[in-house]
Amino acid sequence: MASGKPFSRVRVWLMPLACICLASQLGAQFPVAGDPTWTEQQELTAADGAMGDQFGNSVSVSGDTAVIGAADKNAYQGAAYVFVQSGGIWSQQQELIASDGTGNDAFGSSVSVSGDTAVIGASGKNTGQGAVYVFVRSGGVWTQQQELTASDGAPRDNFGWSVSLSGNTAVIGASGKSESVGAAYVFALTGGVWRQKQKLSASDGAVGDKFGCSVSLGGDTALVGAVGKNRSQGAAYVFVESGTAWTERQELTASDGAAGDWFGGSVSLSGSTALIGAWAKTIDSQAQQGAAYVFTQSGGAWRQLQELTASDATAGDSFGSSVSLTGDTAAIGAPGKTANQGAVYVFVESGSAWSQLQELIASDGAAYDGFGYSVSLIDGAVVVGALNKAVSWQGFQGAAYVFTGTQPSISGVISAGAFGGFSSVAPGSWIEIYGSNLAPATLTWTATDFTGSYAPISLDSVQVAIASQPAFVEYISPGQVDAQLPSNIGPGSLPLTVTSAGVTSAPVNIAVNETEAGLLAPLAFNIGGNQYVVAQLADGTYVLPAGSIAGVNSRPVHPGETIVIYGIGFGPVVPNTPAGQVATAANQLSASLEFLFAQTPAPLTSYAGLAPDSVGLYQFNVVVPAVPDNDLVPLTFHLGSVPGTQTLYTAVHQ
Repeated sequence: MASGKPFSRVRVWLMPLACICLASQLGAQFPVAGDPTWTEQQELTAADGAMGDQFGNSVSVSGDTAVIGAADKNAYQGAAYVFVQSGGIWSQQQELIASDGTGNDAFGSSVSVSGDTAVIGASGKNTGQGAVYVFVRSGGVWTQQQELTASDGAPRDNFGWSVSLSGNTAVIGASGKSESVGAAYVFALTGGVWRQKQKLSASDGAVGDKFGCSVSLGGDTALVGAVGKNRSQGAAYVFVESGTAWTERQELTASDGAAGDWFGGSVSLSGSTALIGAWAKTIDSQAQQGAAYVFTQSGGAWRQLQELTASDATAGDSFGSSVSLTGDTAAIGAPGKTANQGAVYVFVESGSAWSQLQELIASDGAAYDGFGYSVSLIDGAVVVGALNKAVSWQGFQGAAYVFTGTQPSISGVISAGAFGGFSSVAPGSWIEIYGSNLAPATLTWTATDFTGSYAPISLDSVQVAIASQPAFVEYISPGQVDAQLPSNIGPGSLPLTVTSAGVTSAPVNIAVNETEAGLLAPLAFNIGGNQYVVAQLADGTYVLPAGSIAGVNSRPVHPGETIVIYGIGFGPVVPNTPAGQVATAANQLSASLEFLFAQTPAPLTSYAGLAPDSVGLYQFNVVVPAVPDNDLVPLTFHLGSVPGTQTLYTAVHQ
């Protein structure tokens, strides 16, 4: 195959053309949805709820199971309630209490559930020494498996003030330890028994720091809050497990931290992202308005990415009192909002920026409910505690609310219709995904969405994944998403999902071949029922029957002239330019390519590779062979030994 350079003028308009073909023509068919992304599904209360229980002081959700603490139940002995979802309805499965529970234990002061295991903190146990109880579910019945205590436990340690469970590991905070210096303890399940593995403490711990007031565990990383650090400015500490030991990796503080912020009062960890609340932060002279901070980890180091505040923030909101993070979605509680009625704010990440998506409030919210005092988020659902809710006129009984995100639904996936609309695709192909609730708005990428020379993998919280690998998202609307598949996938039948505002669709399998070549032929080039390929001469004139489309400069091509044709799915190029990267230099198609005009082979192309300044769009400079005059010259191609399957035409005159 001959190599050469593409027409230089193409660099100016090629990307806008791709946007028009992939988005404007087809995406305009679909209206913008106006319904909220997150809606209240159900209000939960305890079957034996009573005044003063404060049901909802702690919440945790995992899959279709939620555990809700009521630490003040039965003269502060406490209880925890398990709810399960079936067919969209949540029902109480069981009430959990400690086998040796007594008054003032505060069982349920903290909860964490993962699959069929739950850990429940009782921070008041034994004059405030504290304990944590492990419960396991078998056959729908929960039984107490073990009671955990610290090896060096002492009164007023408040062991169990915070808990976080991940798999067979639990981290337990004891914020009152050693005159509130604080500590956290790592327990691991081995041989069916939970054993203390290590005690964690801050390298610069001091009296009053309250290290362990909040904890979050994710894999081999733990995040521990110390809300009293530096006159209650607050801090959070990252610990990482290596081998059999946990070591402090980094201390995190807010870039604008000040005394009394209470940074670290709430923490949540998801992958390489951390969310830390500072509920008492004063902003613009508004005391206790509150804030939350996003930190990200790269190359082993954590850095502050963004400070989050509510769009309608006011003094006393206590935004950041509770935080929960899953993937690119965050839920942040503000229980002081509107005379302590409370609210929860959902934020989503798009690119490297977080923005507020929605404010959640209870349908029956009232002053002093404390909605947002606790929050737990998973993909598609968020559980919010309102510990002071009056139920049946019983004040401070408490309630919890389940909100669900609108799940995207995929009805079909094809390669970009402007290039043939095949049911099979290839690595690097542009695809069109059709369905409902695919995106909260209609949007096309702009230059600001790119990271360097790479296209975005998230656009307004919308992400596409195939075989768990991210695709590059160019256009979104409620009914259609256009994306480019990554390079290193397939071949085979692979699952594809769309995630919008933290809610992921059911997977749809699509067939991925090594190549699935198609030429650009948008609907606008259908003339007299015949589909014409998009081809241009060097001066920009379109190759069509003269005057066939009003307002379009066009004429038939003459034999011997060079025209430019565009396509997708033609396979690798040399040097390699991976999917999602803007092509910045000339390259060469790896496979052999031959064009035929009415079965007459065209001379070797002077350029066959990715179009400059485009993403995944191929360009072919083709010399037209000598064929008889005809406005309907069939145009076909062979990629290697495989013929193209489109029926396309061009116009050739002497």
